[in-house]
Amino acid sequence: MKKHILTAALILALSLPLCAQVQLVGHRGVRHNTRTEPESPYYENTIAALKFNQSLGIYAAEFDVQLTADNKIIVFHGPTVPGLEKSIQKITFDEARAVVLPGGHRMPTLEEYLKQGKKDPKTKLILEIKKQATPVRETMAVEQCMAVVRKMKMEGQIEYTTFSEWIVREIHRIDPKAKVIFIDSGVFIQDPESCKGFGADAVSYDMNGLMNHPDYIERAHALGMEVTFWIINDYEPLEWAILHGVDFVSSDHPEKLKEYMDGIRSFPNR
Repeated sequence: MKKHILTAALILALSLPLCAQVQLVGHRGVRHNTRTEPESPYYENTIAALKFNQSLGIYAAEFDVQLTADNKIIVFHGPTVPGLEKSIQKITFDEARAVVLPGGHRMPTLEEYLKQGKKDPKTKLILEIKKQATPVRETMAVEQCMAVVRKMKMEGQIEYTTFSEWIVREIHRIDPKAKVIFIDSGVFIQDPESCKGFGADAVSYDMNGLMNHPDYIERAHALGMEVTFWIINDYEPLEWAILHGVDFVSSDHPEKLKEYMDGIRSFPNR
């Protein structure tokens, strides 16, 4: 308790300007479902989760797309489909669309998701293209996603993110101006220089990776790359992110972090 109070006090005294710079991203729109409590009015990667994210007035909603067995894009994280206990990449698009997710939700098409996203152009949409079994399938996923974005004239609202170096290159092959964020996790994350080398415009590291390599933040910034920190669902890692100059924090519950950050900002600047 003492540690938490002292940390909060330090933020209040020293880092209000930094707090204003850290921006929030909703992970999978928002992710209020858990393994033990899957039922939720805001199930990850659904239209309902996106609408709730949009109501918060935060920087972005991140979401995931997968390629089904018949090579069609669907908005879903996976890999396992609830109820079927099969990989999303092993079932057809029609089978995926027929699945009723916990809470009565359905998997949206990319067009459906972007149509809702377009209603709030102030909220960026961060489209994560999931890794596939082969580079050929990853290229198909990239081409389909970018074709839909182009058709809907939403290039300015979309950012891309992925764990795949191949996908990074393929996105820039199609649109050199697209913003692509490379994701890595674990202790042995790739350094910003390596990510810049294969074409990433920004980096996104999990808690384990970034807190073991805090120098990567300054190194990324020196290269003109922004840094995202994930998945942050508690106040202490948020405070760490603020103090270390992280650009974006991705959270399953951005509404809770927003309330906390608004509370910090409400104190008079000292």
